Amino acid sequence: MPELVQQLPDGPIDFIGDVHGELEALQRLLSHLGYRPDGSHPDGRHLVFLGDLVDRGPDSPAVALLVRQLVINGYASCILGNHEMNVLLEKKRTYNRWLGHCEGMPGPLEQAPQQIATDGDRIKILDFFRTLPVVLEHDALRVVHACWDARAVEVLRRSGPDADVVSCLRVADDALRRATMVGASDPCAKANLNPIRRLLCGPEIPAFEGASRQTIRTPWWETDHGDDRACVFGHYCRVFLGEGPAAEIERREHPFGGMKQRWTWASKRTICVDFGISRRWSERLAGRDPNLFQTRLAAFRWPDEVLVDDLGHIIQPGAADEGVFL
Repeated sequence: MPELVQQLPDGPIDFIGDVHGELEALQRLLSHLGYRPDGSHPDGRHLVFLGDLVDRGPDSPAVALLVRQLVINGYASCILGNHEMNVLLEKKRTYNRWLGHCEGMPGPLEQAPQQIATDGDRIKILDFFRTLPVVLEHDALRVVHACWDARAVEVLRRSGPDADVVSCLRVADDALRRATMVGASDPCAKANLNPIRRLLCGPEIPAFEGASRQTIRTPWWETDHGDDRACVFGHYCRVFLGEGPAAEIERREHPFGGMKQRWTWASKRTICVDFGISRRWSERLAGRDPNLFQTRLAAFRWPDEVLVDDLGHIIQPGAADEGVFL
């Protein structure tokens, strides 16, 4: 089993946000970034995937197998996202029907086609997910899927080289259930107090009256997050497609809901590289022209500090407080 906290490679890096099964967007983005088919780069750049490779999009198996091969070739690293963890926990949802099950919640996502993994590919993908760390870091950078929490990272450091991430998560959940200090009905306990869930899903608070969920995510990056190293993460879809009352509630629920512009840092030294590709299935189902898609798959280039999206746009991210509703 891998160590759950691992060293980030030195040199120039391209951090790719949540892919969610969007194979064509990933292939285009890699081409715009200058990568060869085997994953090598003429300038010696290294790819780092921020988790959530799978679910929702049309070809999760192909995305997972592509990234797996890039890692095997030594040209890429990848961390766990909450969707990979859900797969390892054998959760059956509408968004991960690519695993071959029929369960899930009714809704429009049921109409979105998903390529089903073969038995052999499913085994390869699950084995690959089991090798993934939760955190990557070096002297200048920290990388996590959802939330950097120094205490949670330290717990993972102490877990040793043979830690099994699924077992660690379940042990922590069981401990929380037994702890008398945590109310059994507290909907935020797992997300906030289980170190793996906190890193993969981020902290949550009880939702306001009328919200669509029981809990809502909070902007952890607005408070102290450990030290002065830059932190790169994904998870928080920075795109809002709808209009009307439901969309207004969604914005109120969302940590980025008050931003007028999405191409910004989250805070002075943190950047979220999830620009909504998880919702491209809905744009596709609505018949939107692909050239007009609002959702994006993006890469954050380090140390260049620019963003590149799957349409080939090169974007200088704005200041952290740029375009925020006050």
